[in-house]
Amino acid sequence: MTNFKLRIKHPSGAEFEAEGPAELILSEKNSFLSSLGQPAQAPQLPAREQAQWATITENTRAGLRLKTKHPELKADAAALILLAAGKYLNNTQEISAMALAKAIKSSGYAPGRLDRLLAKANKEGLLTASGTKRSRAYQVTDRGAERAWLEARKLAG
Repeated sequence: MTNFKLRIKHPSGAEFEAEGPAELILSEKNSFLSSLGQPAQAPQLPAREQAQWATITENTRAGLRLKTKHPELKADAAALILLAAGKYLNNTQEISAMALAKAIKSSGYAPGRLDRLLAKANKEGLLTASGTKRSRAYQVTDRGAERAWLEARKLAG
């Protein structure tokens, strides 16, 4: 009988390795892949919360932007709101730095360097940054989405 060996590295970080007859490897591989399940989907918000994001932000051809510039809102909080609104309205997990800078500017803010603007939020765990220089992308965390939602409620109400 011939022994086979199979090694799989899943993008989530999970690893699988099996050695033995082909039937055993296939059955173990199928159970491993089924145990991983599907990637987590963005949570569906109730209509009331989704309407709140829609009252503050709008989708244009240029991308997501805030409808009005609020005097008490700073550029870093506006960026957090835009990231959270993109996550919940457009189901986009990550937004590139260039697209986010464009959205902030079209919302009426002059952010300067985005990496310096969002450094504090990144250290506080409100968002994560991946990539370097021109290929940088930002993703809001659950904690950041909560803070953005509180800021958005203040602005809407």
